Amino acid sequence: MRVFPRIARPALRARRRRLSLFGRRRLSLARLFFVCEAALYGGALVFLLTGSRAVYLERLHARTAALVILSFVLAAALVHLFIRRHVLPRVERRFSPPAYDDRRILLDLSEAARAATNTDELYNYVVEMIRGALGSANVSLFVHEGAAGRFACRASAEAGAPFRRENSEAQLDANSEAQTSASEQDEAATLSLPHDAFVVNRLRNLAIPLHIEPQDLETWVRALDGASDALQAARIAECSTLRRLQSSLMLQIKMKEQLVGILSVGRRQTGRAFSPQDEQLLMSVAGQLALVIENSKLVERMAEEERLRRELALAAEVQQRLFPSHPPSSETLELSGLCQPARGVGGDYYDFLSLDNGQTGITVADVAGKGISAALLMSIVQATLRSQAMAHCTNVSVAGSLSNLVSVMNRLLCRSTGIASYVTFFYAQFDAREGKLTYVNAGHNPPFLIRKRESTGADEEAAVNDYLKLATGGAVIGVFEHFGYEEETLDMQSGDLLFAYTDGVTEALNLAGEEYGEERLLLELVAATNYTAEEIRDRVVGRLREWCAGARQHDDLTLVVLKVK
Repeated sequence: MRVFPRIARPALRARRRRLSLFGRRRLSLARLFFVCEAALYGGALVFLLTGSRAVYLERLHARTAALVILSFVLAAALVHLFIRRHVLPRVERRFSPPAYDDRRILLDLSEAARAATNTDELYNYVVEMIRGALGSANVSLFVHEGAAGRFACRASAEAGAPFRRENSEAQLDANSEAQTSASEQDEAATLSLPHDAFVVNRLRNLAIPLHIEPQDLETWVRALDGASDALQAARIAECSTLRRLQSSLMLQIKMKEQLVGILSVGRRQTGRAFSPQDEQLLMSVAGQLALVIENSKLVERMAEEERLRRELALAAEVQQRLFPSHPPSSETLELSGLCQPARGVGGDYYDFLSLDNGQTGITVADVAGKGISAALLMSIVQATLRSQAMAHCTNVSVAGSLSNLVSVMNRLLCRSTGIASYVTFFYAQFDAREGKLTYVNAGHNPPFLIRKRESTGADEEAAVNDYLKLATGGAVIGVFEHFGYEEETLDMQSGDLLFAYTDGVTEALNLAGEEYGEERLLLELVAATNYTAEEIRDRVVGRLREWCAGARQHDDLTLVVLKVK
């Protein structure tokens, strides 16, 4: 007896798979319609031309059958044309999945990522592309925001009503921005998922897409019946967001095992489920989106740094304009000043004031801190000093008027700044008619007053110099609102030198970490008393540069030179 070979089941499965693939490729819905039409028309024509109907047509006329066939063909052609144009497209949209080229989609995405100049435009392109390829009702992209810790919806596309959410870096048209309603803004604000949302936690632990059914959302809410009100409210808000986006398939976008984004795909308009091929396409797109998101974050950080750099440069330019462009001309004084911030903008301040009563005011101040915040407080000090100095200049002969000026400035700063903000402040006014210098030192580095007296002995080759430290005054301004200050008045003579500075001068470090110090500064000033004010300034700055010898400037450097002619 002949024994037939055994047929293996795997071979049958492979054949069925090949037949199914052949059927999907060869037997499209349009071809199926054509086959059905041909069978229907052929059957109808055979029915008309056979039996008693053919005898009846033959009796009418010899050519009646030919006319019937011609009329039938014309009618069939019109019906076929109508079906192809109006019926078949609707049936295909309803029952046949949209055809797409996954390789072309991935290639277009790569090209768009390279050519994109705006992150949000690229995100919108991606969601529109996916929605069009899969025929989904909604496709949305959530991106993790590091600062807020949430997943914000950066792009969402609905069938017939695309939604765009632009971030702060996007270029917005002024007119459309003005026309945005409050309700649309509120709706955009709700399109986000907390970092600890239920669906987010599930996606973190999954390596495959997450399918969501309508009943799943109800189950998630009911699972928290005994939980706290805050947790229930968060879960309800999460489910509301997913319903709003008609989420049916959620895909994780990961970079180095970190969830950086979420892709939400709504149900197809045809009602068909997503095939494994669709999920494979979406996972490939999610893999590319991970790189796009990371690159976009890097670009946004670079753009933010560039914006800050431009703002810092503008702030530095504005701050330089707050300093006097040149000292006021005087018949009795030589004045010179300099400020070199360590970070583009700083908190050091110096100024020269030509007052209405003929006196000349000089000031040096150092705001606590560095950078933009210190520069803003410095501008407040400048505006306050100028306004108060003009108000007090008519009462300068009154005892204690200069100390009153500093007290008023202290109270104003205390009321407008925090307790952590304070200013070391030195202010002096020189009366050329009486040759007197009145000053108040509010916690600042004591300036040097170097006096020059001609010797009367046999040695006439040099002058003998002595010096004072101008320390009379009180505490720093901006901390103790009701603190009182003292002032001191000194007689000034020709050749006397006043040198006011901030701690960036004496605390300048060399490469060995050693400070320049007061002693070196004093020796340099004593040796330079015969120079002009500008020459003294340049001499001190030159010595500091030699001392630092390429070391980084760690603090603002400010100095003022006043010399009596």
